[in-house]
Amino acid sequence: MLKSVRFLIISQLLIVGFFSSCSKEIITEEKLQSYYDINRQNSLALFEPVMYSDSGVKGEELFKIVHISDEHVSTWSSGNSVLDPFNLREAVRFANDPETKINAMVATGDHISNREATTREEALGFLDIFAQTLYDQNNIPTFACFGNHDANMMNPNFIPYALSKTDLYNHLTAKTNFKIKTSGTENYYYTDLVNPMGGTIRIIALDVIDQDELLYDAQHNAILSQKQIDWLCQTALKKGMTVRHSIIVLIHHPLPPANQDAMKGIVYNEYMYNWNLIPEIIEAYRSKKALIKKYRNKLLSTDSISVNVSFENSPGEFICYLGGHLHTYLQYEVNSYGSTLPNQLMIIANNMCPTEKSQSSPIERTYVGLQNNTFNLYAIDTKRKKIYITFFGATSFYYPQVLTCQYL
Repeated sequence: MLKSVRFLIISQLLIVGFFSSCSKEIITEEKLQSYYDINRQNSLALFEPVMYSDSGVKGEELFKIVHISDEHVSTWSSGNSVLDPFNLREAVRFANDPETKINAMVATGDHISNREATTREEALGFLDIFAQTLYDQNNIPTFACFGNHDANMMNPNFIPYALSKTDLYNHLTAKTNFKIKTSGTENYYYTDLVNPMGGTIRIIALDVIDQDELLYDAQHNAILSQKQIDWLCQTALKKGMTVRHSIIVLIHHPLPPANQDAMKGIVYNEYMYNWNLIPEIIEAYRSKKALIKKYRNKLLSTDSISVNVSFENSPGEFICYLGGHLHTYLQYEVNSYGSTLPNQLMIIANNMCPTEKSQSSPIERTYVGLQNNTFNLYAIDTKRKKIYITFFGATSFYYPQVLTCQYL
């Protein structure tokens, strides 16, 4: 099936290329190499000084992450065409560079792009290209959660087009290059990674297109099932946890901001069961309290998700959420609903495909050159509770300095 999809895609692109070759610049491998080299040097100039803490002879090595999002692999995506998703290739290459000393790579959804006419077979072909590029030559532990475009439900009559939970598992989740702990063929999971500062980093990947039957439009609604919420409360936030665990949650859609400036970048709430659901669970975990509450379905008044959990004896700490969806970089505090604790931190990665640039994003993009690609880099100091943030590509031109935030 993948070969036939590739043949169709190649044929379409050759036709387009024939008629447009006179007006478009040819992107040679040499040019891509030169753009990559400059962006790499610029990123490392800022990233290298924060890879280690300032204690000891050289200092302790921090936990370092490459965060990509909204790659939108398709036949029309600039930088991430199925014929050569070179923006994605650059991110994998950077993560595996010995000088970057990356501990983990994460991808927070919308791995493919789709239109109303995108067939199920085409969408699966796009997803296969994404998975092959992400994992085939990647030795860094890498984890991906799904976004709304990955369900392929752009068509109002989405049933013949949509990708099922099993489709998504078989074409991406099952191909993860590091051991994960999931429940059967579900697309939510957690993994434990060694923290060079001591202890363990637990990465929890949530699935916002989670439904056993294709009942709801996951293109425009973030769907979390009762089963997934029970797993989050009773397994991901409890099983095997120690006082030396630090948690990072991957979730595609943004969560409610605590300030109006951040709210301006978030157009509307797409969570089917109220976007307070996940933050209130995490707040109960952080404050080591119980949470008993129902969250009603905004489309079906008779349906709800129930939470009944106690974290009174649950060790570990929460670092932050990592997400995407907004097609711009954003960092903000999630509303913690009157808690006396500091607010929860959420960091959004810019989209990797400039043809999908948000109109509200202040970050300039180009189809060719140094501002085509972009992704986030983090160095996490779990002893001082700090995250140092730098960027590769376009976003680094808007933020040409290290950003620092305190997570507790």
